[in-house]
Amino acid sequence: MAGWVKKTVQYVLFLSIGIALLYLTFKNVNPVDLWNTLKEVPLSGLLLVTCIGFVAIVFRGLRWVQMLQSLGYQVQGMRAIAAVAISYLVNLVTPRVGEVARCTALHRTDKVPVDKLLGTVVLERVVDTLLFAIVTLSTVVISGDELRDFMTQSGAQIPELSLTVTVSIAVVFVAVLALVVFTRKVWMQWSVAQKVAGFATGMITGLRSLRTVNNKPLFWFYSIGIWTCYVATIAIGFTIVEGVQGIGPEQAFFVSVAAGLGFVIPVPGGIGAYHYLVSKALVVLGLSPFIGTSFATLIHSSQSLMFVLTGALGFVFLYFAGRK
Repeated sequence: MAGWVKKTVQYVLFLSIGIALLYLTFKNVNPVDLWNTLKEVPLSGLLLVTCIGFVAIVFRGLRWVQMLQSLGYQVQGMRAIAAVAISYLVNLVTPRVGEVARCTALHRTDKVPVDKLLGTVVLERVVDTLLFAIVTLSTVVISGDELRDFMTQSGAQIPELSLTVTVSIAVVFVAVLALVVFTRKVWMQWSVAQKVAGFATGMITGLRSLRTVNNKPLFWFYSIGIWTCYVATIAIGFTIVEGVQGIGPEQAFFVSVAAGLGFVIPVPGGIGAYHYLVSKALVVLGLSPFIGTSFATLIHSSQSLMFVLTGALGFVFLYFAGRK
């Protein structure tokens, strides 16, 4: 199958999944009631949520500048932030393409080799994946019962396992792991295995490359700051949507994991997946499906609108910067 045909099929498939999830989320929601609920949201609170989302873009751009400086390239912070904003806009339409777009944009203005730019993006992915894993594990510890209910609500039923079954699964897991190790020369010839091994190798290489980053405390400040902004948009959102004010800020981590999973699924802009998972998370916390859908719609719409505006401004800014 030709490369473009395969990519088109994948795009249509995931877009269809997003539309299906969007239908499941909104099928019992009265659009008039939804609009009336969203109109009650104070503009000041909505602007605050949007601005915090933009701060995450700024942190990501400044972190990128720091990584490029460690490689010996001097990049203007405003240009890096603009390129990151462009990537968010592009990802709304074509998932995963935004990273290539921002590298191409910064190469055009600051003449940094594309391969070096892509290398820093790989490192970013590794760090972001690590932090998402930490947030998820924290959620398991803080909200384990809610996470179990969330997975059940989302269709991933977790069965209760007896001690005998648990031990049996552990023994089978160890046996399979040993079989995989001893037969690695055979299965490493499979294309799927090579891709998985390549991903694991890339993660390890990315973590090792952290040693070359200058001012590591500042690097981790930006990285943690990005996730702090993500969680803060949810926590502040709790305070501005009618019917959600009773949710404690500690549950923002739980809902943030659901939101993160919504963007992990390669659906354009997280449409459908974000709405479905975030609304299910709020249902688990005791809210009605209508309130959960209203909250998900507000946060996703406000962030998407911010991506469009800042991405468009980023295009204009880098266009004129490239002409100088």
